[in-house]
Parts: sequence; C-alpha cells; structure tokens
Amino acid sequence: MTGCAPARPSSPTRSFRGLGAGPGVRGVYRGHKLKKMPIRPVICLVSACVLPTLARAEPPDFFQLRAGAGVEHDSNVLRAPSHEQSDNIGVLSVGVNVDRSYSLQHFRLDAEAASYRYSNQSNLNYNTINYSAGWDWKFTPRLHGVLSADRRQFRDISDSVAGQLEIGRRTERTELFEGIYDIDGAWRALAGVSHTSSSTTVPVSWDASPSIRSARVGAGYQFASGSSIFARLRRGDGEYRAPLTPGAPADFRETEADAALKWILTGKTSLDAQLGHLKRTHSDAPQRDFSGPVGRATVTWNATGKTSVVAGVLRYLSSSGLDTGGHVESTRWFIGPVWKATAHTSFNARYDRTSRNWRDIVAGAPESGRHDVIETTSIGVDWEPRRFVTVTGSVRGERVKSNVIGTSYRNTAVAAGVRFNF
Repeated sequence: MTGCAPARPSSPTRSFRGLGAGPGVRGVYRGHKLKKMPIRPVICLVSACVLPTLARAEPPDFFQLRAGAGVEHDSNVLRAPSHEQSDNIGVLSVGVNVDRSYSLQHFRLDAEAASYRYSNQSNLNYNTINYSAGWDWKFTPRLHGVLSADRRQFRDISDSVAGQLEIGRRTERTELFEGIYDIDGAWRALAGVSHTSSSTTVPVSWDASPSIRSARVGAGYQFASGSSIFARLRRGDGEYRAPLTPGAPADFRETEADAALKWILTGKTSLDAQLGHLKRTHSDAPQRDFSGPVGRATVTWNATGKTSVVAGVLRYLSSSGLDTGGHVESTRWFIGPVWKATAHTSFNARYDRTSRNWRDIVAGAPESGRHDVIETTSIGVDWEPRRFVTVTGSVRGERVKSNVIGTSYRNTAVAAGVRFNF
C-alpha cells in the first residue's frame, strides 16, 4: 500500500449532493468559474499505489486493476431552479484494488482516479481521486483492531446559508485507529482515536468546515453466532476551519454516548445499528450549542440466491453555520434491491429520501422554520458479456423541495459506460 493513505467513509453531511456517473466530485465552483484540476496528481497517486504492487508479482486475487469509460446526459448541470441547462459529460476512470493477508495481518486498498469532461461547458471539467484502505491488525489472538482512513469527494450543491445555490466540491475524510482486547470469553474492551473533517470549495460553507479529533472507549459482548453489542463513549475537540464570520469563536467540544449492535437475525438477514445521544458545546458561543438523539440502522436481506435488499434509516445533527445559533436535524431513509437475473446480468434500484429541519433559529433569519426534502431515485443494469468486461446503464432522478425561495430544483441523468477488470 505504499504511497496511499488508508480510508473509511465518514458521516453524512447536509450538503445537497449532485448527480453523476459513479462516486466522485462533480465540480469545483468558485466565483462562478470551475477550476480545472491538473491530471498529474491523478497519475502520480495511481502510480504510487500500483507500481510497488506490480513489483511483488503476487497471485491474481491479491491485486486487480480496473479502467472505465462512460457518458452521461444531465438535464440540469447547474441545478438551477429555472432556466435549466443540459449537457453531456464524458467520464474516464482508472482504479486499483488490493487485498492481502500476511499471517495475522490483513491489508486492503481501493483507490480510483476519474476525469470528467463536459461537451458544452468546458469550464466545468474536473478530476477526482477517491480511496479507501485499511489494516486489520492483530498483535496477539486477544489484541486486535483496525487502522483505516478514507477520502470521499463529490459534487456539492449548497445554498451557502444565503438562499442562493452554488456548486462546489465537498471533501470528507476520516482516519481511525481502534483496538479491541478480548478480556475473557466473549467480553471485549475497546479504545481508539479518530479524526474527521468536512470541507467544501464553496466560498461560504454552511457548516463552517468542521474538523474533529476524538477519543473513544467502550465495552461489549461477542456472541458465538457472530452477533455483538457494545456500549461506547466518545469525547472530541473540534474547530470550524471556515467560520461564516471571520474572527468568530471557532472551537467546540463534542460528547457522544451510544450503543452499537450487530445482529444476525436469520441465515439471510442481518442488522447493523447504532443509537446514541450527541452534545456539542461552544465555550465562547453558547448560543450555538445543540444536542439530541442520533443513530442509524441498516438491514440486509438476502431474500434468494438472486435477490437481495438493503434498507436503512439515519438521524444526525449538524451545525446551522449561523453565529446566532441553531442547528439542523436530518432524517434519511433508503431502500435498494438488487436482482441477478442471469449469471451475466443484474438489475438494481434505489430510493433515497432525506428530510432536514432547521431548529432554534432566531426569528427573522432566512433559515427560521426552514424545511428541505431531497429525493433521489435510480434504476440500473450491469451486463457482463465477458469475465473482464462489464457494460452499465442507469437512469437517475433528483428532486429538492424547500420552503426557501430559489433553492428547489430537479434534474434527470441518463448514463452508459463500460468497465474493464484486469
């Protein structure tokens, strides 16, 4: 894994996520002009990940390369409430997947670089790099854990608190080091440290770009079936790296207590859930304090050998970004079935709905009483005519409804592509 940092997905944000062919950034918007990102860092990162691995000449399942090409038609590339502008987007990508165990140690890496080019609006062109990697370590049979990190970039559609839509690139990162000690039999103790951050290229960030360093301890029980339950306590110190008002207090502290459950309900169904309480305090700006219940639950159901369904619900809290105080409560739920029709063809669908409410906002502010609903629906097909070739197609629709004037929009994207695995 020389040359690439490990990674793990971070928590969801309030940003309005744009559409595109696969994960990744959709653009960098600053002063109404997207800046092109140089392709050289893309090549350098991929080379740093790939070349040391090639030199090892490991078995085929240790190292896999992939490359892809596609085109997408987007009916509203600027996510404008009116006067929609459509465009065609060409996509090229290259990726690498590494998965290898050495004795008690397990290493994994998935990295991808992509380039997006617009037919009519070349000022929207951009490149992205996303990666996810980790080291599942074990020093003794009783002492084990994970060292991981991840970066996720995507197109960010935000109103920047001012009620005007802007397009930027949001970057979310998480680094984690956690250890678990098997006390006796099925009882476990855990401790770890982490760092999470979220930022955007939009000049005024609604969440003020928080960066949080945390420590966590906990204890739990591991059942023989593979199910487990843990109680955990996390304390974190954070700062807003892009406060809305220059010179405003930027430091805060978080406390979160939760219970984490992984439960194998049946041979075909499993549950992964967390339920907790989050409290964020600002020593120099108490009007920005907030607290409340948070959590998530995901159910995976392998209905048959050909059909599976994943469904979930999340609730999370975030800063309003306003110096006058308040916060945002978000509730999201989704469902995504997959049907493998034949040995070479599979169909997928997904519905995702997020509801956001602004709470404790001072009267008279534009966000007072604000309510947003973001809905995304997609269907897709994957066809594998050969073992190393996959042809893909998808249709995706997005709709944002808000009671703030100028922030509602809708768009449809139709995409087709081909992916090669080596």
